Amino acid sequence: MSRLYDTKAEKYAKYRWDYAAQAIAAIFDTADVSAQTVVADLGAGTGILTRHFVGKTKLVYALEPEDEMRGVLERVFSGNRFCQIINGSAEHSGLAAHSIDLISVGQAIHWFEPDAARKEFLRILKPAGWLALLRNYGTDPVYEKAVGQLFEKFSKPEPAARISRQPLSFYFGNDSYQKLLFPFEYTLDWEHFLGSLMSSALMPDENSLNYDEFKTSAREIFDILSLNGQLKSTGETELLISQVTF
Repeated sequence: MSRLYDTKAEKYAKYRWDYAAQAIAAIFDTADVSAQTVVADLGAGTGILTRHFVGKTKLVYALEPEDEMRGVLERVFSGNRFCQIINGSAEHSGLAAHSIDLISVGQAIHWFEPDAARKEFLRILKPAGWLALLRNYGTDPVYEKAVGQLFEKFSKPEPAARISRQPLSFYFGNDSYQKLLFPFEYTLDWEHFLGSLMSSALMPDENSLNYDEFKTSAREIFDILSLNGQLKSTGETELLISQVTF
């Protein structure tokens, strides 16, 4: 597996959007999450989603295969008895069979190998276990068009594994999953705008040959879209949730 986030972990932890609070509440309500629930957060990254379960459930297994991302997880949750950090993946979790009540995946499903991940979901989930898939995306067409052009010009080629070869219904084993949308608003200053762009695995870093050109182009977009140094825009958290069909 390529180490896509070797230079991205700190920016990911600092600048990536959190998930809408209503989306997290919907997971707890729909899947009846309680102090007895055992969660596996797959592709946990720096713990943006993990932290919403830690301390509110019996145990959260936070699985992250990339060393730099997992290092942030360890720094945040080290010594927390409600969270166990594992060097594992969606395809090879190392978790005990039928030990998990809820699998959560935040912004990572596109990195999974579908057949192997689905097989592992079925192995580790308890009967009637739940799967919750979350992702954030922008809903402001002006912002999205401008940033999209920046990605077209400066992003690295996408790894083939990034594009899932199966529809999301494949992971649930059915088409009856709930799809819930939770809008939110956000405000970015220049630091957070640039940082959010650079948190992408596909965008340049400070040591990239085209970094100066990228930063100049990003600044031009920020100056056009912002007012008094503040860029206001909108996004949405998408939640797909269902019990998995065995």
